[in-house]
Amino acid sequence: MIHVLADQNLYKIEDLIPPEADLSLYDPSQGIPDPKGFDALLVRTVTHLNEQTIPSIPNSLKFIGTGSSGTDHLDNEYLESQGITLANANGCNARAVAEYVLTSLLLWREKYQPKQNFGKVGVIGVGKAGSAVVQLLSECNIESVEFDPPREERDPDFRSASLEEVLDCDILTFHVPLNRKGNYPTYHWLNEKKLSGQKYKLIINAARGGVIDETALKRSYEQGNTQQYVLDVWEGEPNLNPEIAKHAFIATPHIAGYSEQAKVNATRIVCQKMMDFFGLEQPSVPFKIDFRTEQLAGIKNDLSEILNHLHPISGYDEALRELLDQPDKDIQFRELRNNWPYRLEYPSLKIPAMYLDEFPELSKLGIRAH
Repeated sequence: MIHVLADQNLYKIEDLIPPEADLSLYDPSQGIPDPKGFDALLVRTVTHLNEQTIPSIPNSLKFIGTGSSGTDHLDNEYLESQGITLANANGCNARAVAEYVLTSLLLWREKYQPKQNFGKVGVIGVGKAGSAVVQLLSECNIESVEFDPPREERDPDFRSASLEEVLDCDILTFHVPLNRKGNYPTYHWLNEKKLSGQKYKLIINAARGGVIDETALKRSYEQGNTQQYVLDVWEGEPNLNPEIAKHAFIATPHIAGYSEQAKVNATRIVCQKMMDFFGLEQPSVPFKIDFRTEQLAGIKNDLSEILNHLHPISGYDEALRELLDQPDKDIQFRELRNNWPYRLEYPSLKIPAMYLDEFPELSKLGIRAH
């Protein structure tokens, strides 16, 4: 038996935690929990663990897992120096992020250049999420350019495009971790220098706030060099800059990877890694996600309306804009992330065949007929 302290918002944690783990829950809105007496601590991106927030680590604590792909909220060097083994849920939300990107692209095209080609989409970072984006772009017959020099170094089968090739694309979408150090830092990767002299139809950041220099992006937008941008992540999040958000084509509160499937995957993956670390058997915990049929009654025969009915991206956008001028927008930002129901990914949805016949893009997203 191990004693586990977990964020109460880790999706289905009480259903997916194995019986060999004695589970206690904490509320992240109440601050950093006291892990004294616990063997493992399971967190989300809202809990930042470093020498300042957790200066005294109890001897009992040996494992920290995060139910997220990214780990920039964890000071890996400090925690590992204290004898902590770290684990994440890398790849858990890759499909959900890819669907967010493709939904954004289709909504943007329908509004600004109906029936026209997208041009080339530069995918910066081709790990799990970036690869899922490339795959979905391919299924939708959209040309992509893959840029990931560190992957090229470690993967002999992968060739990264050059910096010049990716910056020459019409659209950019980001899927890299936030690294301030190392051989490939990504902090302010897209900056004034890279934006200078370039013209982009659309820039999407569903990776981490800080990967794009938002001040430089806003300047490029105001100068007409970047026509539109979509941001799901923000510098200083949750204290986002209202002026940056107000000018975005789509602005959402770090929910690109939020789907029922992604959240189940995240909890299951981090629990599996925890059990492996402690040498305990992870029983198979069944958790089936059923198909949902959407009749689309009252929906116009319009691709944007259908997408907005099936995916909450525009609902999040509207809700985020409503809180931008509020003094407690950081608190409301967190509540918006935590309280909105998770969506189903497109392959779990069924709609009338007439809509799939009219809009083949919907089939390419994985939506089925009923």
